[in-house]
Amino acid sequence: MVFLILFFNSTLSYGEEQLSDDDLLIEGDTLENTLDRKLKASGNAVLKKAGKTIKADLIEYDQVSDELYAIGNIHIKGNGGSLTGSSIELSIKENTGSIPNATFSSTLNKSNSSFNNKLRGSAKMLFLEGEGKKRLQNASITTCEAGQDDWFIKASEIEINDSSQTVNAKDAKLEFKGVPILYSPLVNFSFNDDRKSGFLAPSVGTTSRSGFESSIPYYFNLSPTSDATLTPRYLGKRGFQMQGEYRYLDKNYSGTSNLEFMNKDKSSDRKNRYYGKFHHHQSITNNITGGFRMEKVSDDNYFSDMSSLISATSTINLPQEAYLNYTSEKLDVNFIAQRYQNLTTTSSPYERLPSISMNHSDDHENLDGFVSYETDLSMSLTKFERNHNFVASSTDKNISGTRFISRPSIAVPFEKSYGYIKPKFTMNIMNYELDGGPIGSKSITVPTLSLDSGLHFDKKLTLAGKSFVQTLEPRFFYSYTPYKNQESLPMFDTALTDLNAESLFIENQFVGGDRVMDSNQFTIAATTRFLDGTGYERLNATLAQRFYLSDRKVLKEAQFLNSNSAAQSDSSDLFLTATGYISKALRVDSAIQYNPDEEITNRATLRTRYSPQPGKLLDASYRLIRGLTTNNDDIKQINLAGQWPLGGGWSSIGRYNYDIKKSSAVESLGGFEYDGGCWASRIVLNRLSLATTEKANYTLFMQIELGGLGSLGSSNDANLFDVLNRNVPGASFASGIPDQYRKENLN
Repeated sequence: MVFLILFFNSTLSYGEEQLSDDDLLIEGDTLENTLDRKLKASGNAVLKKAGKTIKADLIEYDQVSDELYAIGNIHIKGNGGSLTGSSIELSIKENTGSIPNATFSSTLNKSNSSFNNKLRGSAKMLFLEGEGKKRLQNASITTCEAGQDDWFIKASEIEINDSSQTVNAKDAKLEFKGVPILYSPLVNFSFNDDRKSGFLAPSVGTTSRSGFESSIPYYFNLSPTSDATLTPRYLGKRGFQMQGEYRYLDKNYSGTSNLEFMNKDKSSDRKNRYYGKFHHHQSITNNITGGFRMEKVSDDNYFSDMSSLISATSTINLPQEAYLNYTSEKLDVNFIAQRYQNLTTTSSPYERLPSISMNHSDDHENLDGFVSYETDLSMSLTKFERNHNFVASSTDKNISGTRFISRPSIAVPFEKSYGYIKPKFTMNIMNYELDGGPIGSKSITVPTLSLDSGLHFDKKLTLAGKSFVQTLEPRFFYSYTPYKNQESLPMFDTALTDLNAESLFIENQFVGGDRVMDSNQFTIAATTRFLDGTGYERLNATLAQRFYLSDRKVLKEAQFLNSNSAAQSDSSDLFLTATGYISKALRVDSAIQYNPDEEITNRATLRTRYSPQPGKLLDASYRLIRGLTTNNDDIKQINLAGQWPLGGGWSSIGRYNYDIKKSSAVESLGGFEYDGGCWASRIVLNRLSLATTEKANYTLFMQIELGGLGSLGSSNDANLFDVLNRNVPGASFASGIPDQYRKENLN
């Protein structure tokens, strides 16, 4: 072993010497060597060995046992951490020892963020128990920066493993701003993404329908491929509810199971209220997959009573289905059997018991590669049935039966750099075997011929002293389909497509398989773009209109007459869409649907979005949808939404959706977030419209996020983020904003 002993009476400049783990450096105002074994440094003593630098008033080191004793202003650095104390007894080789009245700091293996990347604390007694392992007695820990003591976990004993980034604490309490807010006899958590069994952060909050809410989830890390969460939940106006979730993931399969149960609801006197959801997906071979999805609820009002998320409260049909799919490069085959639990008797989709569909597409070239063509063949065979809970209206035929449809097509595209032309021929084949209607069976075959074409022009120009490239892209689309009477056929899964700038270029204005629109029509459109010198698109505008050369007789069916007053016009509305980027931060969108015959705007959307940096967002929009029958059906709404930092760590978020026609708010949200660096708090009030009742639900979200530990409060991060992002798309929590902008708001 090589020993390097240097005698200095001045401060040592660390980092200049390159020492191996076997080298030793020691210095002090005075140095003593006893029997060539024990070294003693007094006054500004420093010892450096095995990647550690130890400072103290007095250091005694035994070269044979590799043990050290030091006293007075102990300061140890090494392996990304530091320790201080009044004295230390240490085995350097084993990294075992004890430090009374200790403080420590260690680096966490987290992202590049400068926030919450260190764990620090203090202890009456600190024991080193091997490399990267510490045991603390009468201790406290936090991820706050030195000098910021906003929150601590205090415990009688804390074990810290720096390698696995895990912490175990006994008799622990969480103090925030000096106030105890949580106690647990045993706490274990990690500062990395590794899963670990234990209690998750509790949740508290309130809603107008259920009152005060609280829940304490317990997480089970069952195996590397599965886990579970059990959550007791208390609702002040209703009682206790138990929630459970089981998840599994493997190379060939995955799935989730969720179950919620309440023995008795005090608010409604209902017993055995429950919700179950079971999903499973299986990869059988490289080409074959299958699975099932089952959802069931005890009563129609379950979601509106129990949930605060619109994704749940707006649910009116719960699927119960099994499927099997085959997928290859050119062929897709799908089998599904599907039923529903309907939470309303006025709306119900047909159930598919079962349905099998196939689609085959291919591109073909001749030997010379001069002429190519595309073929597509889609077919489906489906048995449709009504749900037994559905109450048919006087106009509903309530027919069930089996439907076979096939749509073979062939297209021959010709493409050049300056444009393209693509003729296409499609045959629409439908066959029905029906029950409950005036006909038992019927077959219909309807051909369709279409032609899609477009050109591309561009030129350079200068505007306001800047160079741009402007493109002009005219497009012409024509389709012809002869009329076939289909009035006796049911509407199993079919609806009239909303006419817009995209649907102007499709042959059939129906989605689903029960109707084929007769057509002799063409669409003319033109798009222009302005690109700056960097290739960035500053403006994109499209003007389009469809013209009808003959009436569409299918729309004369009684079910379409009331909803299509302009169905027999010679032309469609005029569609204008434009998107402009005034700057990379400011975007303006507009979409206008104008009827030139009646000189009236049927639809309009105007939107301005300003987002100069993450965490700064302003969004204002106006939406007009004119009613198809009377002015009472008009929709005129303005929407204001945004998120903006206020300084001093504060930021605001809000949304206000106002119906001008009804002079009332449709939905609103408002809240504030405070960023304390090592913690953040949020309070958000959301007014939520419900699908199964006219009475809105008010939800108050309150949450405290402690750096590295997770969040405490109402809901979890995922649920609250769902609420914020749905109301203010693009919004971010403070912890999700890049450090550069986050620090600006802290000042």
